[in-house]
Amino acid sequence: MQLLERDLVSLFGVSRTPVREALIRLQKENLLQIVPRHGIRVRQVSLADIEEIYQVQTSLEATAASVVASAKLRMKDFAAFEQACNAMDRALLRNDASAWSAADEAFYRHLLKLGGNPRLTQIVNECWDQIRRVRDLTLRLTPLTGMPAPQHRAIIDAIRAGDAAVAERLCREYRARCQQFQIDTLQRFRILEV
Repeated sequence: MQLLERDLVSLFGVSRTPVREALIRLQKENLLQIVPRHGIRVRQVSLADIEEIYQVQTSLEATAASVVASAKLRMKDFAAFEQACNAMDRALLRNDASAWSAADEAFYRHLLKLGGNPRLTQIVNECWDQIRRVRDLTLRLTPLTGMPAPQHRAIIDAIRAGDAAVAERLCREYRARCQQFQIDTLQRFRILEV
């Protein structure tokens, strides 16, 4: 889709300044492209983009897993992890991709929260924003049973045991399998950009 700045001003009923500021931020996050005198275009995500985004996201989430495993957590800190895993199990039984996806994000959102690094969280959130439509599309194209088996409970076990290296490794392995699943799915359907 391609729009002009004035169309967005009219659509949202605000002045040009907040629209321009939002557009500049979205361009910095690689979600859209501002083409001078032609308007704004939502940026496509290529297979190479997927690999780059996952490289950053995986590294940061794995770092958070390592940090959290090294911390002294209380029993109540594990409740949100368990809730997310139980929600994923229920979603798998119903083949409910949106519920599964929400639970997966809740798991990692809690991991990042416990990691206590707002900058790391901000960058991972930007990665999620950039990859979300790819994930949503691949989940619509393939039943959940075709997804890589979640390793969330194994990650929780490693965190509970205080094993930072295993928590980091499991996180990396899972995200690598998710990346490969998405790329394989897109290639199978001959989709080169999303």
